[in-house]
Amino acid sequence: MIETIVVYFTPLASTRIIAYVGLGLAHHMAIVYTNSAGQSFGVSSGPSIQSTLQTPQNAISALNSLDKNEPSDFGTLISDPHNNTPFEKGRMNDYYTQDYQGKEFPHATVLEGPDLSAKWQTIVKMYAAIGQMDLTYSPTSQNSNSMAGEALRRSGLRVPFSSNARFAPAVFTRLPAYQCELLHDCRKK
Repeated sequence: MIETIVVYFTPLASTRIIAYVGLGLAHHMAIVYTNSAGQSFGVSSGPSIQSTLQTPQNAISALNSLDKNEPSDFGTLISDPHNNTPFEKGRMNDYYTQDYQGKEFPHATVLEGPDLSAKWQTIVKMYAAIGQMDLTYSPTSQNSNSMAGEALRRSGLRVPFSSNARFAPAVFTRLPAYQCELLHDCRKK
């Protein structure tokens, strides 16, 4: 069986104001690896404080926190504690590829091949390293999509982008992951 690395785009209902001005709904990116045995594994990330509403005022406040290099009202950028846990697509524990009604999210296949395990391990390593850096979370400039984009680039893969690409804010923001690739403690000093 061919292995795959696929990016799934979860629409963020909290961004309807962005859709109103013509940019469409913003999307959260998650990366899913399916091995030759048919097992799937996912990685995702987000803010350490999930309860903060994504309003324009809070987004501006987060940019100010980013300039000061301190946690925003959203907290810091963290990795999902369930990263790299096996799951079955289409089952209850599959929140990477489908919504709560079982409808599949839009997605883009990044790579197919006989053995993608080394690429996957680089992605997992980057999510863990970045998640330990205590980086300011900003919904518009340094977020889960930034982590996904950085992990894909660091593993030598392309970030999916085309005329059909979903709006994923900050996916091309570079994160300082290189600073902790070989370090044991990746927290900001």
